[in-house]
Amino acid sequence: MTRMSVLQRSFCASLLCGVGIVAGCRPSGRDAEAHSVKHPVSSTVAWSDSSPHKVQFVTVAPGVSLEVLDWGGSGPPLVFLSGLQDVAHGFDDFAPRFTDHYHVLAITRRGYGASSKPAEGYDVATRVADDRAVFDSLRLDRVMLVGHSIAGDELSGFAAAYPKRVTKLVYFDAAYDHSTAGELMGVYPAPPPMTAVDSASPAGVQDYMHRVAGMRIPVAQLRAIARYDSTGHLVSDVTPPRIDSLMLALCGHPNYRAVHTPALVIYAIPDSAVQMFPQYPTMAPAQQEAARRFTTIIQAWGERGRNVVRREFKGIEVLELHGANHYVFDSNPNEVTAAMRGFLGEQKR
Repeated sequence: MTRMSVLQRSFCASLLCGVGIVAGCRPSGRDAEAHSVKHPVSSTVAWSDSSPHKVQFVTVAPGVSLEVLDWGGSGPPLVFLSGLQDVAHGFDDFAPRFTDHYHVLAITRRGYGASSKPAEGYDVATRVADDRAVFDSLRLDRVMLVGHSIAGDELSGFAAAYPKRVTKLVYFDAAYDHSTAGELMGVYPAPPPMTAVDSASPAGVQDYMHRVAGMRIPVAQLRAIARYDSTGHLVSDVTPPRIDSLMLALCGHPNYRAVHTPALVIYAIPDSAVQMFPQYPTMAPAQQEAARRFTTIIQAWGERGRNVVRREFKGIEVLELHGANHYVFDSNPNEVTAAMRGFLGEQKR
């Protein structure tokens, strides 16, 4: 895969597989001078996660434990799995919508956030085994799985390996062959640098991501995937880039023909460069050309991937959301919620 700055990798991943903060991003010019003051790294900046979940850690292998969020609720288990560079806290604002009919949980996979970061185990088979170990530990015999982005590989792999353990699948812009995503990395236009204000706090990082990528990432996730100093300034990523590379290199090709579980597949369809790059109107002409070129490439890549799914994944429901971004549950929460409720079927308390 083409070597690129962590910032560029992050934004390309935000469109393909997830979003992270960028340890390598630093302000430039006068802002760089303001940002260059060294602060001790600390996690004691006053803040608390207001999402109504409990946090626990489940051991899935020797020396490996995963963070599990539990929002409660009664009914069948509904489990959310996050995208590349993301964590369970990315569902903080969306998952509680379903506690009226389901027992809602989310898992942070190995390598990310507060979960263990071993040197290996980033292939799909191991990730599927990790999920099963969580379900076994929590005594969840049969689950409904919801996966965002690269978690689609885990949904397909789990349903193929353990068809009796999963009743329904929901893909959030996740039913693609992520092993081919590397071809897009080298053509993604470099995003604008962060200013000192952008990197001065998690809220500043959130505003930057929204301004540049159009994605409103929960602050709880931004705090979980990055380190901040005692004043709240962004310092570094929690996950080494090597783990992201391993995730992509080892994801393999999804075998949709082996999946016989009912599935709802939701896609975000990029219609224009302006939709994909909110800062497009202020870009220089050369940057606008690069944005248009990338948009054309990813549109073709996405269409090829969706055609494979329609051809090989039998009995699925497909919802295409034009104008949505990769985080469909954030950009179009009401449409996604309605589609999920109709597909899953409501289970009364």
